[in-house]
Amino acid sequence: MSEPELTFEHAGHHLRLGELPIAEPSADLWPRIADAYRAGMRRARMRRLAMLCGTGVAVIGVLVGATTWRTRPAPVADVDWQARAQALELRLHTLETTQHRASLPADALSELARVDGALQAAYDDGAERMRLNALWKRRSELLSTLLQAREQNVEITRI
Repeated sequence: MSEPELTFEHAGHHLRLGELPIAEPSADLWPRIADAYRAGMRRARMRRLAMLCGTGVAVIGVLVGATTWRTRPAPVADVDWQARAQALELRLHTLETTQHRASLPADALSELARVDGALQAAYDDGAERMRLNALWKRRSELLSTLLQAREQNVEITRI
């Protein structure tokens, strides 16, 4: 028993396609399809533009990061406290000789003598660099204070 081959005509008779109502599409169907197509194209363009901008920002970030990393400033070198103290001492001496002022007060001289003694002892003991830097810094700060006081005509007294 072979079954008859199913053809369009046979299916049409069987489904009665001729009795189906034929509906016309609405008049605004093609404009709506065109608008939907254009909206989809706009969205696709916006997605591409957003991806392009995001990629650009990422590339700029990488470049800025790379240049910042490459040009990272070198670690700040230690201040040469010894040279600074010597320069301040020369300025103080010059100021005293040009203004014919009296020499430094006894308290200031004793403090300088104490720091100088500590420096000499540190050098004699072969102290490490950190200790020497701290003593030179103290001497430099003391000379800076004395120089400022001398420039502003302030008398230093001990309270």
